[in-house]
Amino acid sequence: MKEQFEVIALENETMTLKVNRSGGCHSCSASGGCGTGILANYFDHYSVFNKPIQSGVAVGDFVTLEISSAELFSRAFMLYIFPILALFIGSYIGLGLDSENELWQISLGITGFISALLLTKYFVK
Repeated sequence: MKEQFEVIALENETMTLKVNRSGGCHSCSASGGCGTGILANYFDHYSVFNKPIQSGVAVGDFVTLEISSAELFSRAFMLYIFPILALFIGSYIGLGLDSENELWQISLGITGFISALLLTKYFVK
């Protein structure tokens, strides 16, 4: 997957890039009823992040970055599937500790979910 990014700032050894996120959410015919399309109306339509500087790049230039399909799948798994699995595994462990008391299932499920989100934030950058 390739995407065009605009260079908006250069500092030290990093360049700040901006990309518009509106391509998918506003061109789809279901954008009026889609949760992502509705939420996109309330937030910025672009993302800003830093990358190591490339030689010959100036402010206002466009650079193309590419991510492999395997990397995209891996990151999507870590962001969407891993927290849900951690929720179920935590609940299952809580069920094993005390099957009569749902408090263990709920608390360990939530703990697993939050732990997975924190791990994802730490490892996926």
